[in-house]
Amino acid sequence: MTDYRAPALSRGLSVLEYMSQAGVPMTMSELVAALHLSFNQLFRIMQCLEEEGYLKQDASRYYRLTGKLMFSSQPRFVEQLARSDSCQQLMKDFTWRTNQPCHLAALQDDQVRVIAHRHPDFTPSISAREGSLLNTVKSSSSLVLLALASDQDSWRLIRHYGLDNRLRGVMVEQLSQIKAQGYAEIPHDRIVGLTSVSWPVIGPDNHAHAVITCPWFDQLPGEYEDAKQALCQVASQLSETLRALMFKHD
Repeated sequence: MTDYRAPALSRGLSVLEYMSQAGVPMTMSELVAALHLSFNQLFRIMQCLEEEGYLKQDASRYYRLTGKLMFSSQPRFVEQLARSDSCQQLMKDFTWRTNQPCHLAALQDDQVRVIAHRHPDFTPSISAREGSLLNTVKSSSSLVLLALASDQDSWRLIRHYGLDNRLRGVMVEQLSQIKAQGYAEIPHDRIVGLTSVSWPVIGPDNHAHAVITCPWFDQLPGEYEDAKQALCQVASQLSETLRALMFKHD
């Protein structure tokens, strides 16, 4: 059988694969060195990838991946994550360790929906159930997505929601704080003693694709700071699992 090869296509895929694994913007020189190709071999390929919307070059001449490759299939990967044994085990371990519930939420149909949850087996708790829709501008899960998701996802979430000037100012302050610290802590506006702490589940594009949340109720036994750090560890492990699902490399 004749061996048909398309070197340009192969190199283009190598660029996308390497940049997705690196997870950081890169210059042409860095890619030339990493992929062991010449500048001439890469120049036209990079130009085509940029023209087709797979790459974007900033003012400092760094290339970064856009969301084009994973945007259409992102919900499928997040749903796979929620159904995975590793996710279920991580959430189960968290509830056993902290005696607090937790839930995983993601963007679905321009709304934030709970796609997995776990509550302590032997302790009454306040928690969001699977399938529940979360408030776009009040829930900690939604605020984390607004602050740390891609521009496309943030716009999809907020575009149908009207904001008056007061609420806009409050949200700007909240989102700035979440971006700075990397997570959200939101006291419930009606239930005294309930604080939702949320950490992002980060994909290979360095944006939040889902959020893991613990609605901490201070009338249950346990230490809040310990639970917050335990949830951070769960988010980190979920991020690793999500990246592995989105980019499997044998």
